[in-house]
This record gives sequence, C-alpha cells and structure tokens, in this order.
Amino acid sequence: MLAAADYAGADQVLREMLIHTPDSADGHFLLGFALLHERKPVESLTQYTLGAKFRDPGPDELIDVASDYVLLKDYTDADRWFTAAAKRAPEKPSIWYLLGRTQYNENYWSDAERSFLTCLRLDPHHVRAEYNLGLVYEMLQRPDDAIAAYRTAIAWQESSPVRDMQPYLDLGMLLRKQGKVLEALPLLTVAAGVGSGNPLAHQELGLTYEQLSRYDEAIGELKVAISLAPNVEALHFFLGRLYRKTDHKDEAAREFAEAARIAGTQTDASVPNLEVPELL
Repeated sequence: MLAAADYAGADQVLREMLIHTPDSADGHFLLGFALLHERKPVESLTQYTLGAKFRDPGPDELIDVASDYVLLKDYTDADRWFTAAAKRAPEKPSIWYLLGRTQYNENYWSDAERSFLTCLRLDPHHVRAEYNLGLVYEMLQRPDDAIAAYRTAIAWQESSPVRDMQPYLDLGMLLRKQGKVLEALPLLTVAAGVGSGNPLAHQELGLTYEQLSRYDEAIGELKVAISLAPNVEALHFFLGRLYRKTDHKDEAAREFAEAARIAGTQTDASVPNLEVPELL
C-alpha cells in the first residue's frame, strides 16, 4: 500500500497491526511514514517517538522525522534531524539536498551552499541542487553565479521528456528584475507551460508582458494566476493596474477592491512558493 501511495489504507492496516504488536518498531515507523504523507506531522512524530523505544531509527526514518518538522515549518529541528541523517549516511545525496533546502529556509546561505555542493559532488547532475544553488547565490548577492547555476540546471534537462519548470522560472524572474525582459520572456513562457498549475509562473509571465506593453496577454496570464490562487492580494492589484492602464475603470476598481478585501483578512498574501523541500 505504501509503495502504491495508498497512505490512508496503509494507515488503517498498520493501526490494526499495532493493536496486537504494540512493540513493533517497524510498525510504528511505517505508520509514521504513512502519516507524514497524509500531511499529519504531529501524529507522525508521535509514531516515530514510539518506534524509537524499540529500535534506533535509521537514516531514512531520520529523514522522515526531519520532513515532519519541515511540514510544521520548524526548520531548526528539521535542520537538526537532517544533519543527524547526514552523519549516518553521508554518501546519500538526497539528504544533503534536503538539508540545504532547510538551511535556505533558515536564511543560512553559506551553510546551504555547502550542502548543495556536497549533494552535487555525490550526484553531479542533481538538477534541484543546482538550481537551488542559484537561489543561494541570489541571496549572497552573486547574480552572475546564480545565472550560471540556473542555466546549468536548464541545460541538464534539455533532452529530458519531463522538465522541472523551476530553473526556467527562477532565471526568468532574475532577468526580468534586471530589466532584461526580452531574455526573460522565453524562459517564463516555458515555466508557465511546464508549470501550468503554478500561479507564480503565470504572474511573472504576465508582468513581463506588461513591461513589453503587451497588455492583453498580460491580463490573460494574470487571470490564469488568479484562477489558481484567488486569495492572493498582489495578483488582484497587478490585474487592477493593467485594467487601469487599458482604461477599463470599472474592472480596475473591482480588482483593487478585491485586493483591499484580501489584505484586510489575511496576514500573508504572497503567491505560494512551490519550491519547498519535497518528501522522500
């Protein structure tokens, strides 16, 4: 069931099993794994704690514990458990990638750089580690190094039938912010195509069209972004601004009013960041 991603089914079977064998470390650890993937981190941590009474958790279990803390946005404890997993299995590149992502979320840029470089030493074509290195370089005010990392991650995917849209988006965003909108446009077009369900990709493509005075296309992209993330204040503001530029006063007033309404009801109206540590 776990292999088939039937986490709810595995949850039920494991709970029934643990009624009869409550001292099964593997049973508790597997239930913790199922609960992690059901997005129930507190319950998952309880099972890992129970399992640890009967067997020392291995690197994979430590990764799961750390991932629970990621879901709880407790990056300090996530860092601690990913670090423990890395000490147990230093040859495993995925641990270093996840540790780097956690350190990035903690704003420990230099530590994250070292972790991503370690991941790449172990797995020289780890696409996610490469473009996350680009994010780190942006934070370290090294834009040329960031651009090089993004371009490398893109190049590694050119012949792949399935591409990760994130380096296209990251590079396109950076170039747009630098005023290089014509260079950004094809990258953001790919990002919005590959990541069609990502509101940020459509937002960035829309803002690029706006800078190029291609207002109809900009409005279309922002409408797609809003359909994907209707409660994001900034998206309604951007769309209202475009309507105002194109002399659609009623539509502009409606979008500005919606932006104000959302701003009054939410403390975090940012576009969702999809680049977060994934669960193994």
